[in-house]
Amino acid sequence: MAEPTVWRWLRGDGLTLDRLDDICGIAGLDLRDLIARGDDGLQDSFTLAQERILAADRGLALVFFAILHGAQRRDIEQDFLLPPDRLDSHLERLKRLGLIDFAGRGRIRPQTTRAVRWRQGGPLSIAFERTVKQLFLAMDFGSPDARYVSDMIPMSAAGRARVHALFETLRNDIHLIGEQDRNVPRDELAWSGVLMMVHPIDVEEMTLEWRDKGQKPSPGSDALRNMAAVDFRNVG
Repeated sequence: MAEPTVWRWLRGDGLTLDRLDDICGIAGLDLRDLIARGDDGLQDSFTLAQERILAADRGLALVFFAILHGAQRRDIEQDFLLPPDRLDSHLERLKRLGLIDFAGRGRIRPQTTRAVRWRQGGPLSIAFERTVKQLFLAMDFGSPDARYVSDMIPMSAAGRARVHALFETLRNDIHLIGEQDRNVPRDELAWSGVLMMVHPIDVEEMTLEWRDKGQKPSPGSDALRNMAAVDFRNVG
């Protein structure tokens, strides 16, 4: 199979059950055993109805994503100063949506995987663009608590797909760090934003200054147009 096709499969795009069964056979696995090792039936993506409701209520979405990353009732009350009656309403609504459940001693459990996905261009994606995205872009890259890495690399579409797959792996490692940090005293923790992004950039715009001065493009300028930026930003 072509490498880009395999990378799409690893991202969960276009992999049929028949093809997955073939892959399991090559790896010496039984598909039924593989399914049994999954996430205990947890959702790995939102339904469209869930997305629409979360996108329409910022407070509800905030409570859900806090729970998704380990917060319990007391944490939400302290961190977000949410009145108890409003928090009760959010929790009940999230339960009706099938996004959370209650365990022993009143503990709240998310009913989705930690890396639950939403639709590209869907309701939550649009809501992110309008609200949360601005928090990332407005960060002070010069502040002492900002941690980020940036680079410019000539890269094909298939290469960017491979980088995105690496993001998913790194995301799981980041969640593990968060779980380990639960042993840290609460007053030493801060909600931290992590943005991983790979996208083509407009090199012509970057070189506009000397292009306007009549300088001739340097050799290899065609290759520069295909450059992509890989930008890792970790705030907090």
